[in-house]
Amino acid sequence: MQHSQSAVSNEQSATIEVRPSNTARVEAFSDAVMAIAITLLVLEIRLPEDSDESLLHQLLRLWPSYLAYVASFLTIGVIWLCHHNFFARIRRVDGLLQSGNLLLLFCVGFLPFPTAALAHHLEGSPWDARVATAFYGIVAAVQAGAWIVMWVALRRNPSLFEPGYDAAFVRSESRQAWVGFIAFDIIAVIALASPIVALILYVLATLAYGITSNGLHLLRRS
Repeated sequence: MQHSQSAVSNEQSATIEVRPSNTARVEAFSDAVMAIAITLLVLEIRLPEDSDESLLHQLLRLWPSYLAYVASFLTIGVIWLCHHNFFARIRRVDGLLQSGNLLLLFCVGFLPFPTAALAHHLEGSPWDARVATAFYGIVAAVQAGAWIVMWVALRRNPSLFEPGYDAAFVRSESRQAWVGFIAFDIIAVIALASPIVALILYVLATLAYGITSNGLHLLRRS
């Protein structure tokens, strides 16, 4: 009798599968990480201590911090908008999609560090400014790579989608992620020659990515 029960138990264990889970917890956790990261950005904007300069002069000298803050705020803002639109189309998440989302959140949570490096070194030595700006671009490229992983998850398991989205939509959005990944890598290389030009290109590329990633496929249909 015990042998029979054990055999049934083993058979049931063998048939247990990990089912895709609801997106609610993933979205709530993601929103929390992005909210914390976007709040931490402003902590790097600080007036110098024990300065004899006028307040106006001190405020003007903080322009690298302002520039870095704007770039990173826009980056996280665009990520949040794209993330919201992404999960509006998803009804379930599996392991690969969760892994891609965690990689994305890793980049978002890490972003205050390259932002601080950029703010502190953009007006310093030319080489440090180039390295800081290139480093910022590498983090942006990894962030775009996280989107690639997430779209791969949907290509492998289209049942995670809400009704109305197909393989053609996934291919279109995947191309956008790849374009972003390549663009940020190229801009990182440009940063080694001209940090300011690269930083402007980062902002433009981020805005362009946010506009196009809402779905060129849907725009063509509308």
